[in-house]
Amino acid sequence: MPGRRSCLLAVALVLATAVGAPGVEPIVIGEINPRTGVLAVQGTAVHQGILLAVEEANARGGIAGRSITLLSRNDEGKPERAIAAAEELASRHRAVALIGGYVDSLVGPISEVADRSKIPYLATASLDERLTHRGNRFFFRVSSLASYVQVTTGIILEVFHAKNVAILYSSTPGASQLARRQKERLERAGVKVSVFEPFSPGLSDFTPLLARVRDQGGEVLLSDTFFADHLLLVRQMAQAGITLNAFLGAFGMEFPGVIKELGPASEGLYGTTSWQPGVNLGGGERESVAFIEAFRKRFGTEPAPLTMHGYAAARTLLKALETVAASGKAITGQALRDALARVDVNTPLGRVKFDEVGDPLFYERVVVQIQGGRHVVVYPKARATAPARYPAR
Repeated sequence: MPGRRSCLLAVALVLATAVGAPGVEPIVIGEINPRTGVLAVQGTAVHQGILLAVEEANARGGIAGRSITLLSRNDEGKPERAIAAAEELASRHRAVALIGGYVDSLVGPISEVADRSKIPYLATASLDERLTHRGNRFFFRVSSLASYVQVTTGIILEVFHAKNVAILYSSTPGASQLARRQKERLERAGVKVSVFEPFSPGLSDFTPLLARVRDQGGEVLLSDTFFADHLLLVRQMAQAGITLNAFLGAFGMEFPGVIKELGPASEGLYGTTSWQPGVNLGGGERESVAFIEAFRKRFGTEPAPLTMHGYAAARTLLKALETVAASGKAITGQALRDALARVDVNTPLGRVKFDEVGDPLFYERVVVQIQGGRHVVVYPKARATAPARYPAR
C-alpha cells in the first residue's frame, strides 16, 4: 500500500501543479456591448460574432494550449454602465483586452478605461475621429468614418445628381461627425443642404422635421441614425404623405429586419453595408459561406451584417494573441497592444490592418438598395450588382 499511496500522491502533485501553472490558466477577454435597451439589436449582433470566433478558437485548442474565457457584459446602452463594466473586467478579472462596443458615446468611455489600465481595446463599431487622435495607444477599431462619407455622398453626386439634400442626424458623436462631413462635401460640389438637423436618439415624433424636409424641397434624405429611428422615420413619412426621391440611412438599413418590419414600404430604401450574406467586399466568398454556415448551426438564424464586425474584430484580436504566444513573451497588455499595431489578417470583412493611430486601413462600405424584397449593391459602380432605382418611387 505505501507504494500505491506514493503513486497517488505523485499524481495529485502533478495535477495540482498543472492547474496552478500560469501556462494552463485561461486567457481572459472582456466584451462589452448593449444587449438590452434601444441598441439591443446591434449589440446582440456584435456579441454573437465575437462569441462565435472565440468558440472556434477554443475548438482548435485555444492559444498555445490555453483556453480563452470570454467575459461578456451588457452596458444597456448607458455610458455609466459601460465604464463600470470596463473597470470590473480590467481590474477584478484581469482581462488582457477589451472588445465590442456600439456607438461612440459608449465606445469613448470604455477606451479611456482601457488606456488607464494599459490593455488594448478593439472597438467593433466606432466612427468618432477624436478617439484615434488623442494619443490613446491602446485603442483600435475595425470601422472608420471615411468610407461612410465617401459612399453616401458619392451616390448623390454621381448617380442621383440631386441638387437639394436634407440631413437628419442623431446627436451621437459618430453620427454628428458623419453629418458634418457629408454637408461639407456636398456643399463643395454645389449641392444645397436645405435641412441640417440633429435629434436625440429615441425621438418618438419626427413629423416636424420631416415637414421641414418637404417644405424645403429636399430630393434626398440622408438619415444618419440607427435601426429603430429609420423604421419610425419611414412610417411617419408615409403617414404624412411625404414622398422623396431617395431615403438613405447610414446605420442599420442593411439589417434584414428592415424588410421584415416595413414589408412593401421597404422597397427602394437605401442603406450602407460592409458585409452581409451575398455581399462580400474584401473577404473571399468561400470564407463568408463557411462563416454563415457556422453561424446558422450555432444560433439557428441568419447572421446580421454587424455580426461580421464582431467576428472580424475577434479574429484580429485572436491573431494578435497567437503572435504574442508564439514569441514566447508573457501575454500582457503592452505586448498585446504591440502585436495589434502590427497585425495583418484577412477576414470575411476584408483585410484588417491598422494605421499608426489605430484606424483600419482597408475598411470599405457600399450602398445597397432594397429591390424585390432583398438588398442589392448599387454603388460604387465597380461593386454594383444592380442599377440604382432613382427616383425610388
